[in-house]
Amino acid sequence: MKTRNLIRISVLIVISIFQYSCKTEEILLHGNIEGLVSDAETSEPIDSATIILNPSNDTAFTQNDGTYILKNITPGEYEIQASKFAYITGSKNVKIIEAKTEKTNFFLNPIAVPVYSDTVLNFGLDLTTLWFTISNAGTVKLAYTFNTSQEDWISIYPASGDVVDETDSISVTIDRTDLTDSILYKGTFRVISDYGTDTIYVIVNGVLYEGQSYKIVKIGTQTWMAENLNVGVKIDYHLNQTDNDTIEKYCYANDDNNCIDFGGLYQWNEMMQYNPSDNGTTGTTQGICPPGWHIPTSQEWITLIEYLGGTAIAGGKLKETGFEHWKSPNLSATNESGFTALPGGNLAHHEGQPLLFAHLHERGLWVCSTEFSNNNIYYIYINYDSPGAFLTYENDIKNFGNSVRCIKD
Repeated sequence: MKTRNLIRISVLIVISIFQYSCKTEEILLHGNIEGLVSDAETSEPIDSATIILNPSNDTAFTQNDGTYILKNITPGEYEIQASKFAYITGSKNVKIIEAKTEKTNFFLNPIAVPVYSDTVLNFGLDLTTLWFTISNAGTVKLAYTFNTSQEDWISIYPASGDVVDETDSISVTIDRTDLTDSILYKGTFRVISDYGTDTIYVIVNGVLYEGQSYKIVKIGTQTWMAENLNVGVKIDYHLNQTDNDTIEKYCYANDDNNCIDFGGLYQWNEMMQYNPSDNGTTGTTQGICPPGWHIPTSQEWITLIEYLGGTAIAGGKLKETGFEHWKSPNLSATNESGFTALPGGNLAHHEGQPLLFAHLHERGLWVCSTEFSNNNIYYIYINYDSPGAFLTYENDIKNFGNSVRCIKD
């Protein structure tokens, strides 16, 4: 009897499991979207337009005939966008229904897109007129005007114009009458068009590089930066700067403010961007300097020092005056050259010894692009307690972090 009851219970369990497993599951049918993207003015199909469905972020691209399709979309309400360079983005709301294909077409309005040959005009120390061009990457007319109300020493010709498939040449002239040679001027003017407002930057007595402007100065036949270079990403001073397509720098004592005041500190290979020694009378190694500038060779530093009267007195003529940056007595500092040498110190890295930041406010030290031998590199240093500017070399100097000045090609 017990056996018969056990069999009966087992059969009931099996039947229950079978019935449960055979329940019909609800099938959710997905939907599709398809359509055509065309030019609103010509009705021509637009190929390679981007179709994006939000918030699912499903993406498609139009074919040569302007058609597109998005498949297997969960039913619901969405926003669909169609975009293409030189067109205004189109947007529509769409509802996806099970097992149906929704038709959604777009007619995109073309726009003009200004393209500038230059957005930064560097007038240097003596130029008064420069040119740049405006062309149009769109398919409709680009009408533009210039707004120079920011600076009255900038004038532009022509003051307005329009372009379709040609290129306009624009002249920009600065009036130096009331501009002082020893001051860096940064001006702007605006280009106003149907596309929007763009800004062109004007630099006088300086150079703009990686978003930062540097004053420049002519000394004899040479043109130098009158500020230490401060470019790149700060890394911890325990790390070596490496050849990784990113300019790296140290800030004295790991303090960002020291980079702002005195410039970055760079190891020789990083400064040179891993190029070999440059032994020329005139250097050719750009290194981390801006285009059109280079790391000075030892001979170029010698030329500078000799022009200023030689080793014994050139330092005083190069040093910034006062005691804001230099430690007292800042001996014989006149800065009559306009070079404005600063005491940025360095990061000493002798093999087998601890890293050491040293000489801030006491010494400016600039490494040359010229190698003396293996790890020996020529460098210039200027001290707070001396009027001199000294050229020498030192073992392991390649690994030090030092200040950088650039000289114009």
